[in-house]
Amino acid sequence: MKVKVACLVALSVLSTGALVSPAHANPVGDRPTVGPAILSQRSERNVQTAQARSFGAPIQGRNYIGAGASNEGAVINGKYALSNRFSVRPGVITEISNEDGDRNVTVLAPVTYDFNGIGGERLKPFVGAGAGVTTGDETDFQVVATAGADYQLGNRYALNGSVNYLPLDDQRVDFVAGLGYRF
Repeated sequence: MKVKVACLVALSVLSTGALVSPAHANPVGDRPTVGPAILSQRSERNVQTAQARSFGAPIQGRNYIGAGASNEGAVINGKYALSNRFSVRPGVITEISNEDGDRNVTVLAPVTYDFNGIGGERLKPFVGAGAGVTTGDETDFQVVATAGADYQLGNRYALNGSVNYLPLDDQRVDFVAGLGYRF
């Protein structure tokens, strides 16, 4: 019985030693693994550069939902950051009234490329394209090209402005300005 217990203790010590050995601490094998350097090697691998972003890391672009106006009427718009450079900027534009007395509603969803901030990271220009739909007498498919900028007002608000070009809607151009609540 004493021999079995001694063998089990020896086996458990050897297994534990194998699990915490330097060979397991640095499986890549790109640096020697001696003493305290093991901790510094692990932390070096987790350092993020300004360009790199790992899966699950926070996205720098802040999302918002807002309201505003355009040359057509009232606007509800927003921004949803897909990554540090790309966003979806949905918008709903309602016409106050047109020649026919109808109220057309245009729903747009362009995907934009967000440039680096200008002026201390407060002004963030963007450019993009996407699709949408216009409703009214009939429903029409839309294509949109957009350009604009967000200006961050503190932690919670952003001014936004954009120009939307809709070539399938008699080459319509919408100018949009609004205030968004950031989250």
